[in-house]
Amino acid sequence: YLLSSTNPNEIAQKLNDQQIRSILPSLTWLGLQQCPKNHRLTTSAQILQIVSRFHDMDTIIELFEIDFHALNLEVKRLQKIKQKVSEGGQQNSNALINQEIIAFEQATVRDRCRIVAQILFDDHEKDQQLLTSLLNESNHVQIVGDVLCVLLLHLSHSFKFEILISNLLHSKYAYDYLIRLILNIPTLKLTFAELIIRCPTNDESRYHILRTLIKLYPIHKLHVLRLCHQRQTLLSLILDLLDHSTMNILLQILSNPKQRAWFKKCQTEELVHNLIARLFELHRQQQSSAHSILKLTAILHVHCNTKFSFDEVHHLLNLLLSRTMDVILGLCYLFMVPSLVEHNEQRIIEWLIPTMSSLETNDKLLMIGLFCMTNYYEPLNALVSSTLDFPCRIDPGPFHHSRLLLIQRVFTNDLLVQRFATIQITPNLNSTMTLKHLPAHFICYLLTKGLCNQHHVEMSPWVWSQLLQCVTPIHPIMLTLINELVTAIVDARYTWHLTPIDSQTIHDYLTSASSNDRIPTKMLILLYLLTLNDQANGEIAKQYQQSARALFDLLPLPYLVEQLTAKYYDAIAPQLGRLMMEQLPQIFLADHALYLETEDSQLISLHHSYKADTVESLVDQLKQTLVHGISRKQADEWRRRWFRVYAFRGQLLTLKTAQILLKNNQLTYDDLRADPHHLLRFPFQLYNYPSIIQIILFIMRELLIASRHCFEQAIKAKQPPSQSTDVIAMQDVKTKQLQETLIHAQEALVIQILLDALHQYKKTACIPAYRELQGVVCSFVHQMFITNPILAKLVHFQGYPSDQIKPLIYSVPSMHICLNFIPQMLATSELDTQIFAFELLTDLSSFYPIRTALLVVKLALQVYATLLRVLSNDDRLRFFSRTYKFLTHMSSTFPPLTQNSVYVLQQAIRACSLSPSNLPQLKWASDSLGRPRQIDI
Repeated sequence: YLLSSTNPNEIAQKLNDQQIRSILPSLTWLGLQQCPKNHRLTTSAQILQIVSRFHDMDTIIELFEIDFHALNLEVKRLQKIKQKVSEGGQQNSNALINQEIIAFEQATVRDRCRIVAQILFDDHEKDQQLLTSLLNESNHVQIVGDVLCVLLLHLSHSFKFEILISNLLHSKYAYDYLIRLILNIPTLKLTFAELIIRCPTNDESRYHILRTLIKLYPIHKLHVLRLCHQRQTLLSLILDLLDHSTMNILLQILSNPKQRAWFKKCQTEELVHNLIARLFELHRQQQSSAHSILKLTAILHVHCNTKFSFDEVHHLLNLLLSRTMDVILGLCYLFMVPSLVEHNEQRIIEWLIPTMSSLETNDKLLMIGLFCMTNYYEPLNALVSSTLDFPCRIDPGPFHHSRLLLIQRVFTNDLLVQRFATIQITPNLNSTMTLKHLPAHFICYLLTKGLCNQHHVEMSPWVWSQLLQCVTPIHPIMLTLINELVTAIVDARYTWHLTPIDSQTIHDYLTSASSNDRIPTKMLILLYLLTLNDQANGEIAKQYQQSARALFDLLPLPYLVEQLTAKYYDAIAPQLGRLMMEQLPQIFLADHALYLETEDSQLISLHHSYKADTVESLVDQLKQTLVHGISRKQADEWRRRWFRVYAFRGQLLTLKTAQILLKNNQLTYDDLRADPHHLLRFPFQLYNYPSIIQIILFIMRELLIASRHCFEQAIKAKQPPSQSTDVIAMQDVKTKQLQETLIHAQEALVIQILLDALHQYKKTACIPAYRELQGVVCSFVHQMFITNPILAKLVHFQGYPSDQIKPLIYSVPSMHICLNFIPQMLATSELDTQIFAFELLTDLSSFYPIRTALLVVKLALQVYATLLRVLSNDDRLRFFSRTYKFLTHMSSTFPPLTQNSVYVLQQAIRACSLSPSNLPQLKWASDSLGRPRQIDI
């Protein structure tokens, strides 16, 4: 400060002669500066007046008058000569310089500069003897110091400072030399400091030099200590100058394993105890936080094997048990230093109990209590490490006593479980969160261990609150949480059970406007409801079944099915998909998505459609249709709206639509499921609207799947218990057969009703309208056949109007499977079934002239001939009048069978006594509905 101010009066007043002498080179240099301003000239004169009383001033002035440019050239030339001599192997290259050093004090000022520069700035080869001779002579300290200051003031750009600093540090007077340089050339102080820190020699001198530098320039303290930290040197300097500004450096040293190894190399018992005393002193001065002191002493104890003295234990306990101390931090510290608990148990208990008794208990404290209670070290280590902010592991041996004390006096089971019901939920919980231990993890543990059941603590409200705060992607813990909650609700091992989540609460949420966009929450609600139904029994199952139907009606089940394949629901998709398939198989109708328009496939537009088209508006329009009718365009639009709303109000819309169609407001979904074909009793006039029929048949498919599931569940529930495995297997087979028979009969009845309706509609409708309705009905029949091929066999054995055979063949691609069971139809004793088989085979073989058809036709010709022989006259005439086309068409379909067909036809003519005018003619061309086909034989 004094040098930068250049105030002579201040220098003269505040510095003594010894201090002024140490900065004499720089003062002389300032006094010799030639400046144009009078006041500067006056200042220079005043400075020269101050230094003039020193007899060394003349020598210093002579130094400033040297031709430094020429000196620089000479020194470089001599260094090159020395280098060549050394490479030549001559050993007497330094003899001349040795002689000059001996006569150093008598040498001229210029020679002194040359010798100092030649030795101290030589970057080729360090000669220890020359350095010792020049620098370690006490009489040379003053002279060499002046020369160095003057050289650096004039030739700082020509020398490498790292060589100079290294050479000076080899001297026993290194402190004097370097401090003088720092004082006289303060602009280079940080450069000198960095080089001093980088040089690995003479730690004692470096320590004193840097400490003096920091004392002179406190503003650079943090910078200097950070350099020492980076180079991992002069640890004693960092510790001795420890304060609030450098505390972070010490924390970094002890927290990092590599840097802690450097600390342990320098560690002594005295050093550690002095450091701890310094930390307590800083805390008393409010220059250090309690967290920093606890962290540092914990690291010293755990990683540096520090044993605290009696006084240190006393100070640490006072710090821990103070009113301002964070209980979590203090408790974690006690876990790492369990020796503090010994002989102080009562004080610690009195400190903890008020906090645990508080209604606002910290979540972390509850987790610590749970870990102690369960002896679960892994998450406890993680929590302690995160609290103390350094990785650590609890030693189970010493910790055992502390743990027992805590769970017996503080963290009792009853108190912990009661407090966990108030733990904060995790906002916006999703799988991207990296936290290993969420509150939900601990609730899962309490549920798994049955602690909630044992202590009569309701957790359903907490789970519901967390469920409302879930977003995508769904966190896997939610699957575990829901499963464990349901298990705790239905677990028969406990006399007291958790109550399920209130159904009215779920209902209110699903009917509120805030739930519209909460698809993740709705997915989890569905998972909970299905899981509860899967595991529930007894009274709980009855209560569930009463409320579940209403809740399912409020969930967008079809849309949730589509979302199952999204990656955001990977955590719950396997279990949720399985439960939906087991309990709600009717919602897995793939063709629902086909009915949705492309622009309606996204969630946003579907929500918009849902808000615009409500169940009530659709039902009202259907009522109007039944009374007044609508146009084709309006019917198509109504269908599109219906399927949009169905995505979000599936089964409720199904029920409301069925109630209007059947004019029965008392009808329930269970009624429809028990008797699906009852839906087809709608007014016949609706067959004029194929768009509406599509919806009715879509509903029918849903009801048939639901009815099948209902049959399965009912029969499964009525299975009697048995002790014999063979009996159980036999009962299962019989039950399965009964179930399939009932289901097939029901589904076949639906198809037959539709075919009969199509037959009746044909009588009154125009051909285009009939063809359109035929396409809708036959598409439904095809779906039924490919879903369950046995239906095709059952429907054809029961029969349907013959005029529907050809439309079915042309509109139902799966009709070819009838070729497989026509031989069985021909083998029956029912003449009507046999006649229907020939009618079916006639059209079917014409449409599918394949090898299988050829083989069946060959068999049918033999059956035909046999029937002509065994039937009565009346039956023979009826049989021939309905089946003669079989004989006349086969010659066109399969030419190789022409001779067989003619032979059987001749038999038929004789058997039926037909006159020539009534003989049928062979047909060789395909009919108007077909087209010529190649015969595959």
